[in-house]
Amino acid sequence: MSSQNNWNNPDMYYQQPQSNAGSGYGAQSYGSNGAYAANTQYAGGPGYVYQPLPPTNTLSVVALVCSVAGFMMFPIIGGIAGVIMGHISKKQISVSGERGEGMAVGALWVGYVGTALWVLGFLAIIFLYLGMFALILGTAGAS
Repeated sequence: MSSQNNWNNPDMYYQQPQSNAGSGYGAQSYGSNGAYAANTQYAGGPGYVYQPLPPTNTLSVVALVCSVAGFMMFPIIGGIAGVIMGHISKKQISVSGERGEGMAVGALWVGYVGTALWVLGFLAIIFLYLGMFALILGTAGAS
């Protein structure tokens, strides 16, 4: 039983290296009719075509920036603007198939949490001042 060598198998997906003298990468080879043929000695495997990514929703980026700015610098206005734009961008992303849903969700979280913290902070300051006034008026009326 003779063992068949895979190098001589015509059903293979690659071309067997040629043994031309001095043939290396990029060497010229000639077909059976004497015409020039491109050297496919080192041809790679199947080419892969990558699909282009869909564009990122711009409103989701703006919503995240507004939410973070609202948390850091512009207490209520930036957070509310970020929340509104986050909801609008999520709707646009679900319709158009764009990227940026994570940024929209992040904008919603940062906007809601940041606005809630600022409101709680303002309420704490108001109750602190009301408590001080009650304490001052309560001790002044008792004497």
